[in-house]
Amino acid sequence: MNCEWFGECGGCALALEYDEQLAYKKEAFLELFDGFLPPKIEVFASKKSHFRNRGEFRVWHEADGGIALSMHNKKGGAIGVGRCAAMNERFSENMQAYADFISDYPALFERLFELDFLSSSDGEEMIITLIYHKAIDERWNAAAKLFSDRFGVGVIGRSKGKKLVIGRDYIREKITIDNRLLIYKQLEGAFSQPNGYINRAMIGFIDRITPSENDGFELYCGNGNFTLALSQKLNSAIAIEVNRNLLEAAKENAKENQRENIVFARMSAEEFAQAINETRSFKRLKEIDLNSFNFRLALVDPPRSGLDSASLGLIADMERIIYISCNPQTLRRDLETLTKTRRVVSAALFDQFPYTPHIESCIILEGKR
Repeated sequence: MNCEWFGECGGCALALEYDEQLAYKKEAFLELFDGFLPPKIEVFASKKSHFRNRGEFRVWHEADGGIALSMHNKKGGAIGVGRCAAMNERFSENMQAYADFISDYPALFERLFELDFLSSSDGEEMIITLIYHKAIDERWNAAAKLFSDRFGVGVIGRSKGKKLVIGRDYIREKITIDNRLLIYKQLEGAFSQPNGYINRAMIGFIDRITPSENDGFELYCGNGNFTLALSQKLNSAIAIEVNRNLLEAAKENAKENQRENIVFARMSAEEFAQAINETRSFKRLKEIDLNSFNFRLALVDPPRSGLDSASLGLIADMERIIYISCNPQTLRRDLETLTKTRRVVSAALFDQFPYTPHIESCIILEGKR
């Protein structure tokens, strides 16, 4: 990577040139899943630089009153960085200018300890979030408005129990899949896929599945990132998400993209499994007749802990399972169960976080073993 801090800054924990680190991750993935995978897997490489659409930086307060954006130094402490080759190009090019501007306004830099950003892949829409160890007020508002006008970004201030917004608290991400434009509302402070280039590859990989006249469900749907592509392959789909704000964004994204065959429910994956198995009833589902669905497909994108036992048992009965994983160890654990009744028909590795050991993958299982 073309970065003067490469190998020193902890943001790139795997200090190898790109082709070397990708080969290392592929080898580790194949070794871990030996005996589970088909003879050939697909590997989706990332852009080699400027691949992250969101990031977090600690704020270092200089003795002269100015600030610097910093990352963890592998040797200990912090290291000030004036740009970052991993981050969205627009953000990287303006990092030092952001820090310099903030340094001129006490209302912005006093007790500031973190600066985050969220951007669309094309850099046209961006939000800068300033997080404080103090209360923020109208004095902050005035200075933040100047910052917003100067750089053409939304600005959000966060302190304990308070959030002030200059502009809006979301961006819109545009992704083209097979000549179809998908538009996503992505919320500041909520989960979204950090690597827009790889996210497009992941959605495209799912979009290849054979269409079905049956129904499906998605656990951990988030803002509907995969839901929109999935719904175009099914008669209908029910999408499950426990986070209220993400679920509302998913509903808006479905409406924006005219996907009328999606039903949304706010509940955990474990609760949905209980509802399907009729071991517990929920008022939240009073307007949804689960018995009217002919579920044959399940898509899951669980947290690093993998699937709970109830959800794992639920999806094991599906004819087709799409399992997106951010943790190979828990994926392998869950495959021990799933491959008792299903077989892996395709697998892909997605380099969501270049220059780190992190591995993102998608496994598709079908039929009987």
